[in-house]
Amino acid sequence: MKDILIREYNNTQILNIKNKPPQNTFKVNFINGAFLEILGSINEKYKVIFTNQKNNKVIHETNITNNMWTRTSIKYCIDWKIEVFIESTNKKIFEYKFNPTGKHVYIHIDSKAIGDHLAWFSYIEEFRKKWNCKVTCSTFHNQWFKSVYPQLEFVNPGTEVFDIYAMFEIGWFYDNNKADTNKIPIDFKRFPLQQTAAEILNLPYKEIKPLINTPSQKTNIQDKYVVIAPHASAHAKYWNYPGGWQTVIDYLNDKGYKVVMLTAEPLGDEWHDSKLGGTLTGVIDKTGFDIPLEDRMVDIRDAALFIGMGSGLSWISWALNTPTILISGFSYPYTEFQDCERIYPLEHNVCTGCFNRHKLDAGDWEWCPDHKNTPRQFECTKLIKPEQVIESIDKFLKI
Repeated sequence: MKDILIREYNNTQILNIKNKPPQNTFKVNFINGAFLEILGSINEKYKVIFTNQKNNKVIHETNITNNMWTRTSIKYCIDWKIEVFIESTNKKIFEYKFNPTGKHVYIHIDSKAIGDHLAWFSYIEEFRKKWNCKVTCSTFHNQWFKSVYPQLEFVNPGTEVFDIYAMFEIGWFYDNNKADTNKIPIDFKRFPLQQTAAEILNLPYKEIKPLINTPSQKTNIQDKYVVIAPHASAHAKYWNYPGGWQTVIDYLNDKGYKVVMLTAEPLGDEWHDSKLGGTLTGVIDKTGFDIPLEDRMVDIRDAALFIGMGSGLSWISWALNTPTILISGFSYPYTEFQDCERIYPLEHNVCTGCFNRHKLDAGDWEWCPDHKNTPRQFECTKLIKPEQVIESIDKFLKI
């Protein structure tokens, strides 16, 4: 055995391999911004440049040494290019381009609102399809999407997600009452709500309806019916024409349609009823906080028509492809979805769109930033006549 080992050793070819000098290493991720860290024992000064490849605009430039890191203040998705130069010679020694293909990305919807989820969620799937990557997402309504988006992984908000290449948050982020340009690249109030997600995830915008997991059972309402949802989260969102809702209900009943009222606010509550001009009659009462939202989805899905405000139930109707009439004066027509019949004041010189010009004060029920406590308060919807709504009803129901 000894002789064999000696013979093999003597016959082994000796390779003249030079020792590689130690080198610093570069670590990159895109978690809450483009991040670069340089690690190693070689003392060197570097210039680091972060560029948007779409327009070749330098977003961030800094100087660091080994065992230091830098991150951009911009958090949203950009086609990043990261370049590292030796400061003394300006020689480029490292370049990296954003490419999440085949990698793990975490996307979080930073809102609890129904409308926000339905407006934004479809773009999480669009991101996954564009980059062919693994996407983990967190929303406050995972149960709506989990079974119908099997290629996405779902976690609850606040769950720590490991081994990710990039992380993005979708939401309306403010900085001193203005859009936080480090978290979203547009002044979001000047664009459709759904475009918020498209811009943050760096995707082309088009109106895309999400899939929603709805119960398989049919509605328990007999005969043809129309759903109304007259309540909203602020008085400015209401249809404030005196007696408008009752006029529409009476018209639908006269034409042979039942009217189902779906709101969390209970029918018969004096304060809430007063915002509608009194307790509405001629409706099937499905109001109250104790009815699961999934049941409301079934009633909306199976309805001949839905009539509502700028609220979450209107977004559900849109997503479920139910013909939808949206009554709104406090927002400009581009704000919500386009696949609907939108009713807004026809008169000239009527104040509209305060929602797009001011930050909503959710704590002020009577919020009307331009005309509060004047005869013009809420004129944007006080001047929407029932005849406008009825004309759209006739169009949808072919009356």
